[in-house]
Amino acid sequence: MIAQPQPADCPLCSAAAERVRAAPRGYRYTCPSCGSFHISSVALRCRQDIPASAREDIRRLRAYGYTARIDIDRQHAVRVTPA
Repeated sequence: MIAQPQPADCPLCSAAAERVRAAPRGYRYTCPSCGSFHISSVALRCRQDIPASAREDIRRLRAYGYTARIDIDRQHAVRVTPA
């Protein structure tokens, strides 16, 4: 069964976006401003801790052909890495 997109606000810029549940735990967002990216459920719960620079990191990764993944590491810091 393929997950259907749901309307949602982008956790980075609050624009109207779509999200689809993504494995293993999280979502894939498609935002008209930020582009497409994955975000873990943990990072989504801590969205106030995501730095403004994350949008630029996502753009940079997209320019190199990657989809970004936003997650929280063991030290509770936000990471933006290639998915």
